[in-house]
Formats: sequence, C-alpha cells, structure tokens
Amino acid sequence: MSLYGIGNYSAYSNLFSGMYQKNNTYKNTSADLQALMKRVDEVRSPEYQKKIKSQLEGGTSADGEIGTVSSELKLSEAAKDLKKKSAELSAMSMSDIKDKDTLVKKVTAFAESYNSAVDAMGKSDSVDALRAGLSMTNTVKTYSGALSRMGVKVGSDNKLTVNEETLRAADDNAVSSMFGSSYSPVARVADKAETISKAAVNKAQTTAFKGMMYGQTGSSGLYSGYNTFASSFLGTFFDSYT
Repeated sequence: MSLYGIGNYSAYSNLFSGMYQKNNTYKNTSADLQALMKRVDEVRSPEYQKKIKSQLEGGTSADGEIGTVSSELKLSEAAKDLKKKSAELSAMSMSDIKDKDTLVKKVTAFAESYNSAVDAMGKSDSVDALRAGLSMTNTVKTYSGALSRMGVKVGSDNKLTVNEETLRAADDNAVSSMFGSSYSPVARVADKAETISKAAVNKAQTTAFKGMMYGQTGSSGLYSGYNTFASSFLGTFFDSYT
C-alpha cells in the first residue's frame, strides 16, 4: 500500500537513484552508501513512524474539517476495529450464543465499533470509503426488523443501540442466523469494513503526498527537511495501516 514500500525492490532503486551520473560513473563514496542505509534503518523503526504520525495528525484535523490525513486515518482505524469485532461476532458457536453474558458482550462491542465507524465516515472525503459505507449501512437497515427482535435497534442516524434484556431472551437459532455465521449480515459488514479501511488509507496517503509535494492543506511543510527521501519514507508510514 505504500508509495515506495521499503519491503520491495522499488524502494531501494528510488533510494539509490541519483547516486550515478548520466554517464553511469559512480560519484559517491562508501560513506554515502552507509548514510543512506542508516536512513533506511531509521524509517523502519517504530519511533520514526510515531514521529511522522504525530506530525501528520498534529493540528490538522479540527472537528469541522473533512478529508484530512488525520480524519481518513481515524476512519481506517475505526473500520479495522469494526472488521475485527464483526469477525468475532460471526465466529460465535452455538455454545457462545447460549452463554448470554458472552453474547451480550460481543454484540455490544460490535455495536459500539459500528457506531464509531459511522461517526468517522462523517469526516471522510474518500468516495470509495463512503460508497462502501453506504452499502454497509443499507445492509444493516435491510435487517433492522430482525435485529430489533434481537434487541439491536437501528436508529435514523444509522447508529445501533442494544437492549440487553431483549437480546438475552432472543431465540438462539435466530441469533445464530443473524450473527453467528460466515454468511450472516454481520459477516457482510466485516467485508465492507475492510474495504472502507483500505480506501481511507489510500485517501490519506494521497492527501499527505499532495501536501508534501505541493504544500496543500493537511501536510504543508512537514517534509521540507527530508528532500528527496520524503516520498520513500512517507510510504513506509502508511504500511502500518494496512
């Protein structure tokens, strides 16, 4: 997913491009090579990625702003969590469903994660992420009647609320068909959440790259000190979101 992901050969060709003149005469010393490799090791470190993340997100995403690097990364993280919670819910066995404490815990975690993703979509400017999000919420709305009978209400704002008493009293087989199956609506939510997460990362990467290259809103001036290394290093940061 990176621009020049450090894990592939194109990264090294980009890092070492410019070390040769047009006539292919080597113009650098072994010290130059060592300096470049030191920078490669630096950008791979967790500390470097944390630093870049802090720079990207710092002061760039006010509550009213849409489509910033920060808002897209937050959507990606919310969608990744939703995929995880959806997968856990759809993987429930019948014994899990009969254990009402486990059932309530997993359904509640799913609903909370779903609501966070819905909130985050409101700050996204990714057409692909929003398209997948619309499909996801429409899927859930389609099953709103069945969900309601199990204690999960779909609100007009697309948010989910869980009635624990109704959920505990719901028929186990009905719950299994709605939640505990690889073909259930919840499993479809997991698929859409994965699409949303990837689309949001792509949008964040594009926004950050444009800011780096052209000084647009969201990343202006952050990479001025990195010069020709910036584009390679930027891509590595986004690898952690995929």
